[in-house]
Amino acid sequence: MNESTVFLIEESFADGESVSRFLQSYDLRVERFDHPSQFYESHDPGTPGCLVLDLNVSLVAGITLAEQISQQGYCPPYIIVGGEPRTCDLARAMRSGARDFFEKPLDVSLFVERVREAIAHDEQQRRQWEADQSIQKRIDSLSPRERQILTLVMDGRLSKQIASKLDISIKTVEAHRANILRKMHVDSFIQVVCLIANKRELLDTQVRSVA
Repeated sequence: MNESTVFLIEESFADGESVSRFLQSYDLRVERFDHPSQFYESHDPGTPGCLVLDLNVSLVAGITLAEQISQQGYCPPYIIVGGEPRTCDLARAMRSGARDFFEKPLDVSLFVERVREAIAHDEQQRRQWEADQSIQKRIDSLSPRERQILTLVMDGRLSKQIASKLDISIKTVEAHRANILRKMHVDSFIQVVCLIANKRELLDTQVRSVA
């Protein structure tokens, strides 16, 4: 697995160099970028860590960056440094994954502590995201008919009832049920229900789209 990295985005080279230096003095790996767009173009979502955004680059630009990365899948937690942001901007930042806000001059020890916490949060959050992605891929592998049958199974319908509702044979229903278990990588439908309980809304949306 890649080493956790602090992605420092800051326009001012002198300030950025200084922040980089004391972060590195605490044995943190740092990559510095002049602007959010530079980070966006080169960022590897597989690299764990956190973002540090200086308000010199504009808080709105930083929030927009976080939102754009989130739309692609996963955005690491980030910390805002400097300036006096508007309350509405801070609220938007927190919704998009901001963990903390620090004014300058920095309380270095507290700042580094919060950076480490953000990295730890990323590790936990990333594991959950990767697990969710794995489950999503399994759901996506189901055919439209298999999704219909899975939805009905989760509603408590028996194979005979499903066959009647969909106007297919019980044998066909059982074949689809077997395929569902195989594609979901489980041995029973109890495991399926536990696995996708928090994905039910998405499953229902997919079923409605092909109904």
